[in-house]
Amino acid sequence: MTTISISLDEELVEWLDQLVKSGVIKNRSEAVRGGIFSYVREQLGILSREQLWDFLEKRQKKPLQSGVEAIRSVREEE
Repeated sequence: MTTISISLDEELVEWLDQLVKSGVIKNRSEAVRGGIFSYVREQLGILSREQLWDFLEKRQKKPLQSGVEAIRSVREEE
């Protein structure tokens, strides 16, 4: 699994930590992963990896890369 860093406002972190403390969510990472999956499914209507690639191909300005290639290129840009 890859580790990433994100910025969240203090109120959202408080909510997140309360959910973890109460046992609703296992940890912060689970919450972020779940949020991403929910957004992709509910807001974008993407239910499979194939649909995600189709969605991205239609909106991509550069050729699509594998996950590892994309991670490397993002790291190089930083």
